[in-house]
Amino acid sequence: MKLTKIRDLNRRLFTSTIVILVAAILIAFSPYSWMGLLVASVIAALAGIAVWEYVQLAQAKNFHPNSKLMIIVTVIEVFAFYFAQRHATVPQLPLVILFMSVITFFLAHFRHSYKALVQVAIELFGVCYVAIPLCFMLGILYPYHVDQDGRWWLAYLIIVTKITDVGGYFVGRLWGKKKLAPLLSPKKTVEGAIAGFFCAVLASVFLSKLGNWVEGFNLGLFQSLWLGALIGVLGQIGDLAESLLKRDAFVKDSNSLPGLGGILDMVDSLLLTTPIVYFYVSTL
Repeated sequence: MKLTKIRDLNRRLFTSTIVILVAAILIAFSPYSWMGLLVASVIAALAGIAVWEYVQLAQAKNFHPNSKLMIIVTVIEVFAFYFAQRHATVPQLPLVILFMSVITFFLAHFRHSYKALVQVAIELFGVCYVAIPLCFMLGILYPYHVDQDGRWWLAYLIIVTKITDVGGYFVGRLWGKKKLAPLLSPKKTVEGAIAGFFCAVLASVFLSKLGNWVEGFNLGLFQSLWLGALIGVLGQIGDLAESLLKRDAFVKDSNSLPGLGGILDMVDSLLLTTPIVYFYVSTL
């Protein structure tokens, strides 16, 4: 099969390479206190942009959530999660901020009650859908248990999730025939979905074997199988979930960034896989 069937491949590869390099540098040097704040700032910026893109989808449906308030809450929530992970004295800070944000969203509509039920629901869902999972990345990077190296766990999450996307993308475009969800994403195929799933499992098993020579990253064979399988499934559901929101808003991409589309397009699969890895690491 010829790669000419894949559009914008060079642009995608170039942009992906830059993103990978930046992410690798941030993760590698994350134990340093100054870099920790930078990592939190980058995640807060990504989350804020992704929330703004989410608001654009809502506005395309003629809803008008308070975007400024949502972005402010998102940024505060990210830093609250960072400080909670780095300082054991404030473990409940993210929950406090989330609870206060619920109150704030209600207060913001006391003067304008038109469609308040929908507007508050959209605002709160946007924060929970985008900000909370991205906050969990900080929970993975800075686990409470000091015997775990969060850098390897975050790398594991990103690699297994994204290799699901890559495997599904190439196999689907080159050999896929049967449509997976034609109403949501016409180019996704069953063959691509199956390939993405097996890529996730194989990558998870491979990284678990690599963990035998890495301190602070202990993932047994059985755990790698079911965790990789979960990521392989939830990553693709996360992709389709965002496609559902975009199709409902009659939007192709969440933004127009070269080689990415939008930040929400870039992190959509991670929004459902990150909590799984976070919960798993928290039990170690």
